[in-house]
Amino acid sequence: MLARLRWPSVIVLVLGLGWYSGCGPAEEKLYRVSGTVTFEGKPIPKGLIFFDPQAGGPQGFANIVSGKYDTAQEGQGVRGGMYDVRVNGFDGIEANEAPFGQALFPEYTGTKELPAADSTYDLDIPRKR
Repeated sequence: MLARLRWPSVIVLVLGLGWYSGCGPAEEKLYRVSGTVTFEGKPIPKGLIFFDPQAGGPQGFANIVSGKYDTAQEGQGVRGGMYDVRVNGFDGIEANEAPFGQALFPEYTGTKELPAADSTYDLDIPRKR
């Protein structure tokens, strides 16, 4: 009789653990950031923009093509907050071991507070900082 009481309890426990494991935290909402990136007023032909969260968490990023970027296309959005922004811009003329071409400037770094909502962020990178 004791063995019979244990099996139903074990089955309930196993089913309960299976249900509970599927109820983890919901995936974090990430927001779209899009905009234009120019160097001395001209669109960057090809590049990358990164959004590194100062408070930790997922990094946002996007490809830059003809001066435009969108984290919803070939990238990842942000959750909002203060970010360190990094930009690498290239001339877009492919060469051996340089698929984006030659660098137009040393990596740009700056900071920006981004909202917890879809947003636009345009950036003009000056020649010298």
